[in-house]
Amino acid sequence: MTYPFKIEKLIQTDDQKNWAHECTTSAMSLVLTARLALENDEGGICRDVERIAVVADTLAIAYALMLVAADGVDLMQREGPYGPWKHRAENRGADA
Repeated sequence: MTYPFKIEKLIQTDDQKNWAHECTTSAMSLVLTARLALENDEGGICRDVERIAVVADTLAIAYALMLVAADGVDLMQREGPYGPWKHRAENRGADA
C-alpha cells in the first residue's frame, strides 16, 4: 500500500526527551503485534497480501516512534553525559 503522506512526518514532537520512553514502549508493542500477525497464518480473516501490507504499515509506525525515541535518547546523552558523550566530556575536562 502507498499513502500520499509519510508516516514519519505524522509522528513528530519538539519534546523528544519527554516522549522517548512512551515511544519506545509503543514501538515494542507494535513490533510484537506485527510478529504475532505474521505468525498467525490460520486465522483466515484476510489474505496473505493484506496481512503483509498491514504488518508493513505497523512496522512503519513503530519505526517512526523509534525515530522520536532515538532523538530523545541522544539529547539526554548529550546533556547527561552518558554513553559515547561521557567519554567526550571526560576528555574535554582533561584538556581544560
